[in-house]
Amino acid sequence: MNQSCKYTFRRSAAIGAAIAIVTASSAFGIGASAASAATDETAAPSTTATSAPQDATTATTATAAADTTAADTGTDTAPDTAQATPDGETADPAPAPAPAPADETATPDTTPAATTPPAADTAPTTPAAAEQPAPEASTPVTWAEPSTEDAPIVLTATAGQPFSHTFTAQGGDGPLEYLFNPLNFSPNNDVNGWSWNEQTGVLSATPKSTFDGPALFAVTATDLHQSAVQYVQVDIEPGAPVGVTFGVDSSDSDVSWQVDADGTIREYAPGGTGETVVSEVPATVGSSMTLAGVAVDALGNRTTPGDEYPRSTVTSTTASDGVVWDPNWSANTVTFSEPGTRTLTVSEGGVSTSFTVRVSEAPAPVVGITIGVLPADGTSGDRWGVEGDVITYYPADGDAQRVDAIPARQGDRVQIRALAVDADGQPVGDHTDLAFTSDVASDRIEYDAEAAATWVTFEHASPHTITVASGDVTSTIRFEVQPTATTTVTTTHTPTASGTLAYTGADESGPLAWALGLLASGAGLLVWRLRRRLG
Repeated sequence: MNQSCKYTFRRSAAIGAAIAIVTASSAFGIGASAASAATDETAAPSTTATSAPQDATTATTATAAADTTAADTGTDTAPDTAQATPDGETADPAPAPAPAPADETATPDTTPAATTPPAADTAPTTPAAAEQPAPEASTPVTWAEPSTEDAPIVLTATAGQPFSHTFTAQGGDGPLEYLFNPLNFSPNNDVNGWSWNEQTGVLSATPKSTFDGPALFAVTATDLHQSAVQYVQVDIEPGAPVGVTFGVDSSDSDVSWQVDADGTIREYAPGGTGETVVSEVPATVGSSMTLAGVAVDALGNRTTPGDEYPRSTVTSTTASDGVVWDPNWSANTVTFSEPGTRTLTVSEGGVSTSFTVRVSEAPAPVVGITIGVLPADGTSGDRWGVEGDVITYYPADGDAQRVDAIPARQGDRVQIRALAVDADGQPVGDHTDLAFTSDVASDRIEYDAEAAATWVTFEHASPHTITVASGDVTSTIRFEVQPTATTTVTTTHTPTASGTLAYTGADESGPLAWALGLLASGAGLLVWRLRRRLG
């Protein structure tokens, strides 16, 4: 019969298993965690003990009161009063616990003593001057003349002349500052150059334009504690009239002219490539011109109030020319009945301006064609001009440059404006007298009567040549049409990211340590049972 092993051996096996468990646990940090938890639990009472200075102060006060009573009765009651109970209950006769060491009670006893104010046995103390609130303003800020946004103060400025006005408010408890707020325009888009000084309250400018009407401001005077607002309207009046300006349209030409107040003639040909200053306006016998003039100052501001185009008069140095005022269009129509050069004078608003018109017996011979090309959207600002075989590119920003061909894309649509001209560069006929052809059969050519222009649409990508003809006179426009780019869509497959699993909050070191401990325990048990069998 097998006998069990001795008690000392079993005890040694158990102790060995325990040592193995503790060793494995310490290797994986379980012991540190337990120690940390134990430390936290042990530290809690210490925190509670150090966070109650008020209780210590209350106890001290109660003891002091008890000591005073004892002194009055002549009996030493310090131990009893330290354990006194509220509401008049009888104190516990058990002996009081021993007081804590001095180093443990120094903190709660010392801190309240430093912060506890002395007994209120004297008159209240006046707060320090630095803690006094700022005194309220005693003198309000006011303006001598009241105003509102609907009824502002009205000032007057004259275009081309310096303007200045000083705003002065009354009152306040210190120096006043003046804040200017434009109400009907942005300082970034100010054509009149308004400026102001917030320290002196001076508003100034040398206005140039009356087109936008009066300038409105809200002027705020403030001493940094209180403020008052004054609303101001500055009317801008034009300067003295210096002449009449007007546009001129001809019945037998698509060209237009603008005559300035000083008599300068600016010609604008179709194509929008810019203006050209010329000395006279051409016409033919039987044709007519329509014009309406307005008096302006030196800066071009209208000087006659009221109608956009007031009644103006036109006179000619050729008596046979007929002049008729058209009230429906507020314009004068002049008809030329004989050839020759004459001077037309337009008068309005007490001033007048003259210009020269040359009337031919018949249209002059065509010697060339002037051409302008615009992109379909018309918003980029780019233009091309063609004279003979020369193509000039006029970018929206930059200098003009000569090019071999006008670039375009397959499917693009461009607008072509063209006129036949004589030897003096004056237009002959109008756009309908011209013929347009292309060397690419698929190009679509369409006339636009409203724009007095021709549209060309490029259906094929290749070099194109558009020919414009007036009788035997021709001009060519070269286009380089590029194919429309094909957009390729590429699909990118992103591989699934690989790596560790997401952290779930569990610590794997604890279970491993316990597993090792169980293995060690099992090993110890096996050894014990083996020794028991071998007995």
